[in-house]
Amino acid sequence: MIQTFVHPRSCRFSSDFALNVNGCPVEVLRTDVADFAIFVYDATQGPAEIEVSLLDRSIQEHVIRPLSLELEGSVNEVGQLVFQMVAAHKVSVEIEGCRPLYVWANPPELNIPSEDDPNVLYFKSGQTYEVGRLRMESGQTLYIEGGAVLKGRVCAKDAHDITIRGLGILDGSYYGAQHGENAKSIFFERCQDVLVRDITMIHPSAWMIVPGACERVEICNVKQIGEVMCSDGIDIVGSKQVHVHDCFLRNNDDCVVVKAFLIHHDVHADFSADFRVSPEAILVENCTFANDPAGNAMEIGHELSVQRVSGVTFRNIDVLSVHGQGAVFSIHNNDRAIVEDILFEDIRIEHCWDKFIDFRISKSRFSSDTERGHIRNVTLRDINWLKSSNNDGYTISLIGGWDAEHRVENVTLENICFNGVPIQHIDELEINTRHADDVCLVEPAVATVS
Repeated sequence: MIQTFVHPRSCRFSSDFALNVNGCPVEVLRTDVADFAIFVYDATQGPAEIEVSLLDRSIQEHVIRPLSLELEGSVNEVGQLVFQMVAAHKVSVEIEGCRPLYVWANPPELNIPSEDDPNVLYFKSGQTYEVGRLRMESGQTLYIEGGAVLKGRVCAKDAHDITIRGLGILDGSYYGAQHGENAKSIFFERCQDVLVRDITMIHPSAWMIVPGACERVEICNVKQIGEVMCSDGIDIVGSKQVHVHDCFLRNNDDCVVVKAFLIHHDVHADFSADFRVSPEAILVENCTFANDPAGNAMEIGHELSVQRVSGVTFRNIDVLSVHGQGAVFSIHNNDRAIVEDILFEDIRIEHCWDKFIDFRISKSRFSSDTERGHIRNVTLRDINWLKSSNNDGYTISLIGGWDAEHRVENVTLENICFNGVPIQHIDELEINTRHADDVCLVEPAVATVS
């Protein structure tokens, strides 16, 4: 089964691509950095055949990412790229000379809320709604139907049981720097039991999803295209028990970042709050990240004005790119926190440039504490980097403490591979260390048979 959507005619549509899935045309929308298509695919009904066409020429060179999916495409006799899906994947189709085309297949929605429910804010397909600031209350669900576009920002404060869902689009372009506005697209302050799922987010003017001092947050199957320099994807600020999974995030700054600090007033006073709560129990898994041109793919920091940050796991992640001056794996402790018990596991990197690992205790323009902190007990396990010869001598790793009392300690590197081959010596990472202890390359664990 394929379900497609008709978007408002005021949307920007692709001038480059056409897309068909099992013979059904799917609308392709446009941003300045990528085009994208949204549809529903029920994998229990059999394979989906995807046909991608260029409107002005035949397709020649192409690649379908993430490469770990092993989706092999071929060009047919009329110059279309054809490939199959057997699951609802989110992929980047990259054709020589074009911006990427993000093909986002979504599983069928379950338990769709009723538009007659008084606790449901329901926005129907085929229309654009300029809502500006939409404030949610406890027990409410915001449902953006596939084919609907909601322009504005969504926030909630001191609320519980909040849900944002639907296969529609949240468009942040209602705000923008041209108006002196940098509005976070989704902002939750001190909320509990929050769910954000299935939506597509485009054109942010600032950070895209921010749970601040929240507990029990789930972010699932969210798709993002961030274009401005500060378009962090998901900023987990002073929050606990957060689960981010099955998301596709393309951002011009950090894709997922863990922070804790006092957010100062900006042009929107409701976005100023004290989030100096120690983050813990955070799991990010089964996601695809593309980072360009600033920030990092997976970041802890810079602002960590709390006692402790602990229990953070990134697992089963495809990093399509870190094109700018950031890192794939980064911990920037610019304040007093003890950052400990951090795990990066089963990560595949298709391209990075400036830095591979960047773990540092430092002081920067983002610092608010005079005291420096610590980083300890960090593990990178089962990492595969598709390293190019162009990286040699340019892509480095940094692990550095502040001084003799504020050190980076116990960083374990287990089964770090370049192009599928485990490295044999830590120097292969072109790593630079300072005030760091027990940075160790270890043999991969071998499973035993009982």
